[in-house]
Amino acid sequence: MNKFTSFMRSRGFYVALGTGIVAFVAMLMVYNYNSTRDEMGTKSVIDLNEPAVSEESIENTGLEQVNNEPVEDSEDIAGNTDAERNEEDSQVASQDQEEENIEDVSSDAAVADTDEDVPEETQVADSETEGDSTVPASSDVTGVDFSDDTVLYTALEYNGDKQLVWPVSGNVILPYSMETTVYFQTLDAYKCNPGILIEASEGEDVFAAYEGIVSSIEETKEYGTVVTITMGNGYEAKYGQLMNVCVAEGDMVSVSQNIGEVGPVSSYFIEEGTNLYFQVNKDDEPVNPMELIK
Repeated sequence: MNKFTSFMRSRGFYVALGTGIVAFVAMLMVYNYNSTRDEMGTKSVIDLNEPAVSEESIENTGLEQVNNEPVEDSEDIAGNTDAERNEEDSQVASQDQEEENIEDVSSDAAVADTDEDVPEETQVADSETEGDSTVPASSDVTGVDFSDDTVLYTALEYNGDKQLVWPVSGNVILPYSMETTVYFQTLDAYKCNPGILIEASEGEDVFAAYEGIVSSIEETKEYGTVVTITMGNGYEAKYGQLMNVCVAEGDMVSVSQNIGEVGPVSSYFIEEGTNLYFQVNKDDEPVNPMELIK
């Protein structure tokens, strides 16, 4: 006790000073803590009556203030949206159309430039070969397909104003007659005759009366082997009672070209003797060959 009393007397000032400093520091810490807590509590409180974004902040950020007025009719908004979409679609369509027009003009120009670079002879040759239905005019062409009735015989020009040549040399033993009947000796009957019978010897050469394309070769009971040659403009010539035919369907034949030989007579014309049956049709209707032949 005496020692403590002696210590306090000799060191009491320093003890009091240190105690005061500690107390002062403690008070500062308590004050700072309370100030910080009050500030945090003030910031955490939100005034619901104040707008979340001020007009000043809106102006500074460049945003437009939203109009709080109620929407009167939702259909008006939908209509305006559709109108805007239609306008946008029209603009896009116009742009696409302009681009297509530019492409078309460019392609036409390219085609024109290409045509200018191609020699005229080549262009003519290309135009003549366009289309599957065009028959070449060359007499050397063979193998034309006649299974399609739409084939156009553009190379054939016969129209009845040129004379036909005799397919064989001989007398007419049975004339053409479609308005009245004539007597068929073998049949012992009168009937119309759509062609003529030209007297000829068996094995005699038969020639094409006019140029054309062999459209058919068929076997018939009445006229034997019959070769049909299309001459153009609806005209065709039929040659019957033939043998040793030397042309084929699709062959292009010229005037006076050999197409076969006179064959044995059919049972319909035994009494008349060997002959060549010659018939000319116009649009599938028989006409008098004697008006067209030399």
